[in-house]
Amino acid sequence: MPSCLVLGYDRTDSARLAARWAIAQVQPKGKLVIVHSTRPLHAPPVLFSAQERHELGRAVVDELLLEGDDAVFDLDVEVEIDERDPVSALTDAAERHSADGIVVGSDRHSRIHTAIGTVTVELLKAAPVPVIVVPQTAAALT
Repeated sequence: MPSCLVLGYDRTDSARLAARWAIAQVQPKGKLVIVHSTRPLHAPPVLFSAQERHELGRAVVDELLLEGDDAVFDLDVEVEIDERDPVSALTDAAERHSADGIVVGSDRHSRIHTAIGTVTVELLKAAPVPVIVVPQTAAALT
């Protein structure tokens, strides 16, 4: 069982599945670092300041923790809201926390996303630790 995992969380259904999977995998008293990346270009238009983007990101993660599995309370949970792109935010967090892996959810992507490259593809190229991509069928795995 890993002692530390970094979770990329963006409030999608696939990220929720990845969160459940990661919580189940981290050893008791282990660490889960939840990273929410909020690049300014992808923020909703009503949120202009970095503080507002940070507050929204924190609310998104708080929602996960409040509605999530009680097993999360057996873990050391750290939350990072990051202004950088998701790949930079996740790889940096993995290095700083000496993580055993980075966990992300899996979404079906259009052909244009496949041609340009998704966060997962870029993460696989840049990550300093193994990347675990939790499939949408992960409910059967936990």
